[in-house]
Amino acid sequence: MKLRGKKESCVTVKAYFERAYDLVNRKFLFCMQQRLSFCTQWIKWIKGCLKSSTISVLVNGSPTWEFAPTKGLRQRDPLTPFLFLIVVDGLAGVVR
Repeated sequence: MKLRGKKESCVTVKAYFERAYDLVNRKFLFCMQQRLSFCTQWIKWIKGCLKSSTISVLVNGSPTWEFAPTKGLRQRDPLTPFLFLIVVDGLAGVVR
């Protein structure tokens, strides 16, 4: 693909983020935090927040037993968009 008026070539990447929060690899998130020089105490707090969550699913209007998710980020959590940006920054680095 050529840019208009430019002789240089470029590559366009379209990412499909609809289910992206569910597919975030937590190990990658923690590695990215270390690579971006986050404090170890901060990383421990984030691990604690992610590991302390439990989920229950409604089946025919009745909740099931609670279980702890092992991957992904919780939707509607105020911290999630910021953590997702860290993961996307890693993806941008791979694409570059």
